[in-house]
Amino acid sequence: MDLRRVLWLIHLGMIIFVGWQGVMAMQAADLVTYLRDVSGRTASYLLLGTLLFAPLSRLWPRLRLYIKVRRYLGLWGFCMVLIHVIVWVSLEFAFDWSLMWQEVNDNLFIWLGLVALILLLPMAVTSNNKAVRRLGFRRWQGLHSVAYLIVPLSLGHYFMAQKVASGEPIVLLLVLLLLMFWRFKYAD
Repeated sequence: MDLRRVLWLIHLGMIIFVGWQGVMAMQAADLVTYLRDVSGRTASYLLLGTLLFAPLSRLWPRLRLYIKVRRYLGLWGFCMVLIHVIVWVSLEFAFDWSLMWQEVNDNLFIWLGLVALILLLPMAVTSNNKAVRRLGFRRWQGLHSVAYLIVPLSLGHYFMAQKVASGEPIVLLLVLLLLMFWRFKYAD
């Protein structure tokens, strides 16, 4: 399939997904919790998915043709992180900065999420061809290798934020551990 069609399908799929989740949130018992949890979970999946391209393309070399998809998954992951933060700041805390600061100070998992967000910002801003030319490929690649720190931080945030025992974040952390093992053993 043509790369442009794949990218178009990803964008269309994500727009439909975000719209559908908005509709589902309207029917949820707790709108804010639903939106916060779905956006955070989706961001975790998308960010982890960006790291899976290298090992999967080694197994299936035809996937290298679609390596640009990784950038768009990362940008959609960033959009979901922004939705997650906007829901938290505006709907959960109603812009009450002192109450938010108290919540941040009391919870390590929020610090992990904030550090991941801060590290993700320069990556999102430089996820375009103009930034690659301006920075030079090596420096750009070095900046974007921070994803190997961001994903563990975001998955740690997700794992620690669980109030009820759930196997989902544990599975994601196991996938990340296998991915990191592959990265340090087989990466070029």
